[in-house]
Amino acid sequence: MSPAEIDAVMPLLLGSGAGALAWWRIHQRSRTGCAAAAIEQLRHAYLHSSIHAAKHEREVAEIFKVLRSAGIEPILIKGWAIARAYPETGLRPPGDIDLCVSPEQTATAKVILNTPEYQQYWIDLEHDEVDAFDERSFQELYSNSELLKLEDTEVRVLGAEDHLRILCLHFLKHGAWRPLWLCDVSAALESRAPTFDWDRCLGRNKRRANWVLCAIALAQQLLGAKLGDSPVKARASDLPGWLIPSVLDQWNAPYPPNLGAPISESVWEPVKLFEAIRKRWPNPIRATVAVNGRLNGVPRLPFQIGNCIVRAARLLPELVSFSHDDN
Repeated sequence: MSPAEIDAVMPLLLGSGAGALAWWRIHQRSRTGCAAAAIEQLRHAYLHSSIHAAKHEREVAEIFKVLRSAGIEPILIKGWAIARAYPETGLRPPGDIDLCVSPEQTATAKVILNTPEYQQYWIDLEHDEVDAFDERSFQELYSNSELLKLEDTEVRVLGAEDHLRILCLHFLKHGAWRPLWLCDVSAALESRAPTFDWDRCLGRNKRRANWVLCAIALAQQLLGAKLGDSPVKARASDLPGWLIPSVLDQWNAPYPPNLGAPISESVWEPVKLFEAIRKRWPNPIRATVAVNGRLNGVPRLPFQIGNCIVRAARLLPELVSFSHDDN
């Protein structure tokens, strides 16, 4: 890559959390064509990510101890659970501590985690990719989970089949806007054991199985993930024509959009309302998943309109309340 090309892509690498991975790639290969300043920026991203990954691991271990002492056995998803599949855990920047807890214990877990001592941690107990899009119950996920050593405790993580499926659903649910999440899919795919059960991974729902196959095919097409003996080989060459362009379009700005003021504040001003809708217009992938649609060759506009209608219906009570307050 030329220095100009590296300068152009640098904000995307750093802003999307892929700076550490980019440094690793350059570090492992020839640095020809890479400006010293660019290498240094990526190296700093790598060091920053590694430090935070170590801190994150201590926090995960602590949270497991706390919940376990209260009789709650959570399951860790994403985060360290997938970072361990990378050459170094610091190559995958940590985010929230994402936990699955049995429905009967969720309320108790929230009370514990909302105490001042633990509010400093970013802990997420709600996951649509598990609760809304995955047909397996918590008990089914738990029965296939495994315990791994972390720090001085054991952390429970999803079984490899369930985790790959959940990672694919998570990537698609968010409209594929962060490249790192497809790297997670690739890491899970390439680290699977020879005994990996594809029937369990794809699940019983044919539509969701197709979503998972599409996500894996994207990992192969865009990142060069090795498919090996996976049943996705045929799917990789038969993706809907709009899917890859849609992903690449998201990767032009792989960070959360700035939505500005709530849409309820713009509803009576047409110009502002149009701009608010434009900023919130769902990308084709996110709209399809939100309305439980099929990832096929059919045009996506109906799915996007349908998703907007559903979201508008949910917003209606807020708009009515805002109108009354304004009067």
